Order: sequence, then structure tokens, then C-alpha cells
Amino acid sequence: MGILTLAALIAVVNPHIRNQIRAQFETNKRVMLTSTSGDLLHDGRKIEVIKYRGPEGISLEVLAGDKTSAKTVVDRIVLPDHHDGLFNFEGHVTGLAVADIDGDGRVELMAPTFDDQLVPHLNLFRYNPETKKFEPVQKSDLHVKPSDFHSP
Repeated sequence: MGILTLAALIAVVNPHIRNQIRAQFETNKRVMLTSTSGDLLHDGRKIEVIKYRGPEGISLEVLAGDKTSAKTVVDRIVLPDHHDGLFNFEGHVTGLAVADIDGDGRVELMAPTFDDQLVPHLNLFRYNPETKKFEPVQKSDLHVKPSDFHSP
């Protein structure tokens, strides 16, 4: 019993050994967390977005359907944080949302996450038709005045 206790203590203290043990129990499967849809390409089509946890962390996969209903991947986005998040959007708790948050007539993709210190982040992405990719929206890109936000 003492040998098992000592081995467990060494595994807990040594990060390299701990990570090797953890890797033996983890799978490389993708786990779907949530999904949403909207006109993200701004061409009238309903685009589906899936938020999932995979080997690389939390990711988004953007899928567009064609006339035969087959779906193709438009873009994959690996989020910078490793913990899934939820937020209250328009009275509903969600982990993924599509909305025009800055009033420019184009919808943005919103995906909440938490960093390793459990600080929440709202990741915002907008489709760029020139690059045909979703790009992060910077705070300076948002055309929102502080008076547009309301406190309860």
C-alpha cells in the first residue's frame, strides 16, 4: 500500500508523469458542445456553426449547405481558451450566438470561453468575403458607443 501511495504522490507532483497518465485516459474524439445558425456569409444562406471540444481544445466549425443539402466546411476556428463558456444573450443562456452586435447590417459570431484563470472572454468573429475566412473582431472595429449598452 505504501508503494502505491508513493507512486501516486510522484505522479501528482511531477507534471511530465501526470500528463503521460492523463493522456492514457483521454480520447481524441470530438464532443459537440452547442450549435447555431444564421446568414453568416451575408448571401442569404443559412450557415450552421458547431462548437466542439477536440484534441486541440475548443473549436468552431462553420458549415454551408448546397442545393443537394450536402454540407461543406467553410472555416475552422480554434479558440484561444480551453474552457467552454456560456452567456446570457437576449434572455437565453447559450454557448454560441449569431447577431448583428454593432448595427452595421452584418451578423457576427459570438463564442464565450474561459481562460486557464477562469476569466471569461467573448470571442467575436466576422466573415471576410475577400479572404473567405472568419476573422476575429477587434474592440476598435466595433462601431458601438458606450451609451448603446444598458445596465439592469
